[in-house]
Amino acid sequence: MHNGNIVELHQISKAFGGIPVLQNVDLVIRRGLVHGLVGGNGAGKSTLMKILSGIHQPDLGEIRIDQHPEHLKTPADAHAQGIYLVPQEPKIFPYLTVEENILLGLNVKKTVYRQKLQTLMRELNCDFTLGQPGADLTIAKQQLLGLLKALIRESDVIILDEPTSALTSRETTALFQVVKTLVREKNIAVVYITHRLHELFDITDELTVLKNGRIISQGVTSDYTLEDIIQIMVPRVNGASEQLAGHDSQASRQYVRSEENSEAVLDVEHLWGKGFQDVSFSLKKGEILGLTGVVGAGRTEFAEALFGMTPKHSGNVRLNGQEVDIYSPRKAIESGMVYVPENRHLHGGFLEASIKENITASILFRICRAFLRKRLEIRLAQQFIRLLNIKTTGADQKFQYLSGGNQQKVVLGKWLASTPHVIILDEPTRGIDANARKEIYTSIREMAGEGIGVLVISSDFEEIVTLSDRVMIMYSERIVAELLPPKITLEQITFASFGYAKAV
Repeated sequence: MHNGNIVELHQISKAFGGIPVLQNVDLVIRRGLVHGLVGGNGAGKSTLMKILSGIHQPDLGEIRIDQHPEHLKTPADAHAQGIYLVPQEPKIFPYLTVEENILLGLNVKKTVYRQKLQTLMRELNCDFTLGQPGADLTIAKQQLLGLLKALIRESDVIILDEPTSALTSRETTALFQVVKTLVREKNIAVVYITHRLHELFDITDELTVLKNGRIISQGVTSDYTLEDIIQIMVPRVNGASEQLAGHDSQASRQYVRSEENSEAVLDVEHLWGKGFQDVSFSLKKGEILGLTGVVGAGRTEFAEALFGMTPKHSGNVRLNGQEVDIYSPRKAIESGMVYVPENRHLHGGFLEASIKENITASILFRICRAFLRKRLEIRLAQQFIRLLNIKTTGADQKFQYLSGGNQQKVVLGKWLASTPHVIILDEPTRGIDANARKEIYTSIREMAGEGIGVLVISSDFEEIVTLSDRVMIMYSERIVAELLPPKITLEQITFASFGYAKAV
């Protein structure tokens, strides 16, 4: 078997909005091998593969395919060079047949490819037919369909992004067997992205570990242990992981009133829903409870169901000791629970509205009689502008013209105006600069100081360590660990987030 270099990425760099995402990345992908690509949240894995598959273009660096420099400006360019990305959730058109889904985008007659497809399906042990509708396919079968789409295009490099995230153990084993056979018999290369680190030892030959947009380790998979890989990925803060972050976390606790015997403001018991399983915990008055895990662990799915944005399958929720049926966001707000979502533009604020209109949006029923009481609206807006130190030209300034940090403060003000008992913050500082981040942290601590129970959901482990009085870690849709001081450390969180028992 020929193991020559098929793809070489040289000094690839990429930034979004001035924030570096990839820095001087060198990566070689070889024929006949499965190359594992791993890293924590925000490491740059997805961006790197989107560059290789033509979705993004690098700011600096070179891509060489079979030793020739190439510019991949679109996914079509990548397909033409034999590179195909099978996403975590393959795009399936439910009302098209399997055959139509596979051939979509190819300017060919079905009859020309039908025999080849049938041969490939036998090689992959597909137990579905070309005539079946896409809606009939399970997640495991959709992954096989993604492989078929890559193979029918004669791809030499297939990128598999979290292919087993929704598969059973048996389905995962079957997929691995298919991938190994393809690599061996067709002499192609597979790039395998996963958060399930134990899978690396079942499927990959080589691996690359990314952290903060840089490659920090590369080698033959068999030269690593699972603990080696996780230890490499533990975040470091100015060269020292636990000490600095742990110091900040301890300092934050002067704001917090909760003690062991504090009254619970929120109790969740055995909550099940799409994307999360059997979640149980209590949140105390004045407590900042951190919820973290790798992307896809189920954090946001849980938060949206708890707030009534998506349906829950089963379980109980109590607020201030009273059982509540939160079937909609309105019911959650009426019960004293509010949610600041990850996407502040889509769900958090009204871009075309003013600051005062955004802040008072959650309490219009309080400031309206026959008409909107304008003076009260302005007075409330100015109160929260001062309280949260929102940098603005005035309460009439439009939301869309504020910086990211000040937009987040306005969204916080909107929900604080409703005097909640519980506030859920999903990625509260994503896309915000360092100074604004500190101010948001101060606001969060002050909320807790007022007795509000705060649930902070974040993929930033350093943020979780800095803010939290207690931490829960999700992995594979379940809470797998709960950490209390002094065990709230970056190392403990990283190990638990990848399903490793050390932190439990």
